[in-house]
Amino acid sequence: MIEPTISLGDIATLAALANGIIPADLRDAGAASVHSGPGIAERMRRSPYAQVYVDGLKAADRIAGDKFVCTARELDSAQMHDLLGELRDQSPAFFRQLRADVCALYLSDAGVWQRIGFPGPAADTGGYPDFDQPQI
Repeated sequence: MIEPTISLGDIATLAALANGIIPADLRDAGAASVHSGPGIAERMRRSPYAQVYVDGLKAADRIAGDKFVCTARELDSAQMHDLLGELRDQSPAFFRQLRADVCALYLSDAGVWQRIGFPGPAADTGGYPDFDQPQI
């Protein structure tokens, strides 16, 4: 496997795309709260699917250039939403991998668990004692 070359621009594009998948809200900064750009770049560097990311980043900038005359990392939130829809349709392997990696990074962060009210894994304790009660 040949490691891909990842530029700072690629990391910025990954961060922008990730922020489009999990945007900031009143609770937290979304994907930015877990430094998704560098995190996904590291996953990309080690992944056997690195070429999917390389091709997907090219597609993202191509589509952004054609539709909005700028790079993907320069888009506003509405334009990013449109771009992600185009990527879903035109580059489904990239979109699925990106979405999976963004969600995995976000949902594996203990700070996010606290903000969303998840008490953490319960495998060590045999499960949650209130599993059969309505959750609030």
